[in-house]
Amino acid sequence: MFTAYGIPFSLERWVPLAHTGLGRGALALLRCATGSGTADDLVAYLRTPGRLDQPHLADTLESEVRRTGLRTAADARRLWEERNWPLPELDRLAVPSRISALCHQLDEEVERLFARPYRRQAHLFGDDEVEDPAAREALRRALRDIRDLARLAPGLAPPPARFHDHLAEVRVRLGSDPAPDRVQVARPEDVRARRFQALFVCGLQEGEFPRPARYEPFLSDDDRRELRAATGLALPLRDDRPERERYLFYACASRAERLLALGWRETDEEGAPQVRSFLVDDVRDAVDADSLDGSLRSRPLAQVAWPADEAPTEAEWRRAMALTGPDVLPPLPERIDSEEVLANLAARDRLSAAALEAYADCPVKWLVERMLDPEALEPDPEPLVRGRYAHAVLELTYRRLGERTGSRRITPENLPEAEAILVEALRERQDDFPISPAAVRVRTAVRRLEFDLLRHLRAEADAGGSFEPAELEMEFGMPGSLQEPLRLTDDLGIRGRIDRVDTSNGRFLVRDYKGGSSAPAVAKWEKERRLQVALYMLAVRELMGLEPAGGVYVPLRGKDRRPRGVLRSRLREELGEGFVDSDRVSDEELERHLDQARTRAIELAGRLRSGEVRPCPATCSWNNSGCTYPSICRVER
Repeated sequence: MFTAYGIPFSLERWVPLAHTGLGRGALALLRCATGSGTADDLVAYLRTPGRLDQPHLADTLESEVRRTGLRTAADARRLWEERNWPLPELDRLAVPSRISALCHQLDEEVERLFARPYRRQAHLFGDDEVEDPAAREALRRALRDIRDLARLAPGLAPPPARFHDHLAEVRVRLGSDPAPDRVQVARPEDVRARRFQALFVCGLQEGEFPRPARYEPFLSDDDRRELRAATGLALPLRDDRPERERYLFYACASRAERLLALGWRETDEEGAPQVRSFLVDDVRDAVDADSLDGSLRSRPLAQVAWPADEAPTEAEWRRAMALTGPDVLPPLPERIDSEEVLANLAARDRLSAAALEAYADCPVKWLVERMLDPEALEPDPEPLVRGRYAHAVLELTYRRLGERTGSRRITPENLPEAEAILVEALRERQDDFPISPAAVRVRTAVRRLEFDLLRHLRAEADAGGSFEPAELEMEFGMPGSLQEPLRLTDDLGIRGRIDRVDTSNGRFLVRDYKGGSSAPAVAKWEKERRLQVALYMLAVRELMGLEPAGGVYVPLRGKDRRPRGVLRSRLREELGEGFVDSDRVSDEELERHLDQARTRAIELAGRLRSGEVRPCPATCSWNNSGCTYPSICRVER
């Protein structure tokens, strides 16, 4: 507040060494060098102000550490040195075995760390730059004291194993000394011996000033009274806390020469009532209460700005004028206005079905995920990695089943062979898909995925039918793929990767795996903005010249694992069992759904390529719970 209003002030405070930038880096360096450090400690050391000329290198390391699940400082150091340069200071600090030598080496390393940002600058530290010099001085004194103790009384010096903990307890004095031209922010105990023109006593709340009595862990006041009655031993009681607090308040109040202001809160930030201190009532009893109440000034919780005629700064005056003026909402993002980006979008002649679905959910969601594409700092979500893993295992299973038995179709006869192949594929591809950084979690997740995929194979064996997997992970319109894109218009094509295409007698069935426990029925495709399966059906028909028998989403988890989508009702026997009857439709109905998907895709692509990014928070997230990216989008609900 003082800084915002341009008021110079002094505030003395003591903080632990680890709460300063230099201290945090020095302690992290010590942990990394002595073998107890974690990967986060190495990142913290590299983030020490001035340690890196390019701080983004620490961001990159942290991202890789989080994504790969590295735990120890040694692993993180190995990754760092593979991509950047060695860190010899860790080796230098790990060599000393005696506490005095360790103190000397750490002192040298911290001096280099502290001086590095200011080399050849003759830098003068301002009032807002005292933290690192204060931390350096406090650490230097602590190391000197430990060296002296090791020299004069070796038995009292901390062992190397406790060296870090002793340094972590060092406290650093921050802030500036009181001066006549500054507002002094101080505790009641620190103002008793001084005089002030104006004194503001803040925080006059019950539980704050006066503070409540502290619990006595050894002998309570009742125990002390009983001990006095039984033995005559008079131990001091601690129930005089109110009188002690009243004395401190009197000492503060008597220091003001021209103005004494008392401050308290009527409510907390959520509007719950707060009780003011009885010390305020003491003042009212000592002076004219009515006159005192007449000078009372209060600010309601809803008052977010000063009255315009009392605003202390230009910024506060502008805020007050904005509050009293008409409501002006910031403009919502509706369209990309960058000519370069618009030209790039207009030139795109191929879009993926997944991108169109993301755009249909919310254009801003598409913008973030497909255009901005921010680098992730955490491992990919477990469901996402699990889904990729399942796709890879199923592809390998069907492919090897065809190679070994001559047919990719799962039947009761070849089910044992298919299950053995699937378990083999799971073990083979496990290292390619790190589901979780935690080894215990990986074993559990892989075991659960194994059960889910085995149930999927058994369901297919029981379903029957004549359709057999012909294409696995079929790409079209992708770089390097054999198939051309699906042409919706002369200047618009659709690209994608189809999980599986089953064929029989010149007909095809598209299957799109879903790692979740639900799949949308055809009746919900339009409402839930699902386009992928329908566009894949159009692609297979036009690129392979086959007749569509249907297209379904296949859930790989959950209780009801029946595929959901659209199927030709007249092909019930060829398609087999295991489908939902309401998804079986007439030929005309199936064509209508495909035409709707084509029309909808063309309309969405036109809006996308024109740069329209109107937010749709109601449909942005998968469960319609609001905006997926509230820190970027301006409309959360």
